[in-house]
Amino acid sequence: MKILFVLGSPNPFPGAAWTRIGFFAKDWSKKGHSVEILGTFSYTTLQKRGVRKIGRVNIFNPIFNMGLLHPLIFTLNSIISFIVSTLFLLDKKPNVTVVSVPTGDVGLGALMACKMLKVKYVVDYRDEWEDYTISLTNHKIEKLFYSIIKRLAISFYAKSQLVAAVTPNFMEALKQRGLNNIKLITNGADAKTFKPLSNGKKNKSFTMFYSGGIGGYYRLDVAVKSMKKLTDKGLNDIKLVIAGAGEIEEVLKLARELGISGEIEYKGVINDKAKLARLIAESDVGLIPYDDNPLWKNPLPAKFYEYCACGLPVVATCYEDSMLAKVILENKIGLISTPLDVEGLAKAIEKMYLDPDVRREVGTRARTFIEQNYDRNRIAEELFDLIARENLKGKTVCQSE
Repeated sequence: MKILFVLGSPNPFPGAAWTRIGFFAKDWSKKGHSVEILGTFSYTTLQKRGVRKIGRVNIFNPIFNMGLLHPLIFTLNSIISFIVSTLFLLDKKPNVTVVSVPTGDVGLGALMACKMLKVKYVVDYRDEWEDYTISLTNHKIEKLFYSIIKRLAISFYAKSQLVAAVTPNFMEALKQRGLNNIKLITNGADAKTFKPLSNGKKNKSFTMFYSGGIGGYYRLDVAVKSMKKLTDKGLNDIKLVIAGAGEIEEVLKLARELGISGEIEYKGVINDKAKLARLIAESDVGLIPYDDNPLWKNPLPAKFYEYCACGLPVVATCYEDSMLAKVILENKIGLISTPLDVEGLAKAIEKMYLDPDVRREVGTRARTFIEQNYDRNRIAEELFDLIARENLKGKTVCQSE
C-alpha cells in the first residue's frame, strides 16, 4: 500500500504527535509499504523545510504555517495546506491518506484536498482541538468563527473511511456530534524501547521526571512550588528532571527564587527515544502536572504510557472524574491531586517518596498495564489492519487518473 500521513508539524519533532505518527510510519514501512509524511515549517522552523528521510520513510515539510490563533491566520493556513496537499496528492497518488489532528488548520486543508480529489482518508483524532481553540478566545466573533469550523470539521470526519480516536472519551464526544465511523486506537508506548532498567537505577536521589511541552497547560511551576514545600520539611534529596521544549527559563527562574535551583535538572530536547527511555527508567516517579482546564478530563497524554512502560508510578494533577484519574486509580498505578493544588501535589509526592516498596510494586503494575493493553507495536498493527480492510472495499484514485 501507498500511505500518506499528514501531520501539521515540522517533522520530526519531540512531541506526542510525532511519537505516534512517526512510530506508525516506521513500523508500516518496515513491513514493505510505501509510507510518506507531509508536514509544515514556519518562521521559527525554517531549517525543517524541505525533504528528509528516516529509515524508509520520506518526510516532506513544504506547508508554510504561521501558527497563530486568529481567524484570518487560521483561514490562510488552511488554504495553504489545501493547495500544497492537493499538489502532493496528485503527485503521490496514495491509496489512503491519514490526516492527524490537531493541528486543525493544516488538517482541515488536507481533508478538503482529499475530498475534492476523491482520495480515501482516515482521521487520526488525537485531541479535541476545536473546543480547545474556542476556549482560548474571549471574542464573540472569534468564538462564532471557530464554532463554524467545528461544524465544518465534523462534516469532513463523517466522510472519512475511519476516525481513529485515542481515548473512549473522545469517541463519546465524537458520537455526540453525530459520527458513527469511529474506532478506538489508543496511544501507547513502544514496550521494546521504553522498559525498566535491567540492573536497577543508579541515581540515589528520589527523582521525579517530566517529559514534554514546558508551559501552557502543563504547570511545572506548581511542581517546583511543591518541591519547595518538601525541602522546607527536610526532604532534601528530591530532584526534578525535565526534558522538552518551551518556557523552561520561567521554571528555572522560579526555582532560583525559591532557592531550589540545585534540585532542578534540565536535559533539553531529547529526540533519541532510547536516551529518553533510559532517563525515565532512572527516575522514581513520572509527573503529569495538568492545569485546571476541564478539557483535560478526556485525554491520556503520551508521556503517561512511556512512564508506565518504564515501570514508574505516575503522579498527576487532574480532576477525579477525568480519564487520567480513572485509569491511574482503577489500575493502582499512581496518585492524583487536584489541579493547581501545590499542597496536594506535595503530599502525593511525599507519599511516594516515603515508601520505596510501594513504588516498586506500583511500578511493576504500571509495566504490566502497558504490556497487556498499550504496547504501540500491537496498536500500529491494529490500525493498519483497519485501514487495509477499508482500502479493499474499493480502489482509491485521484481524479487526474
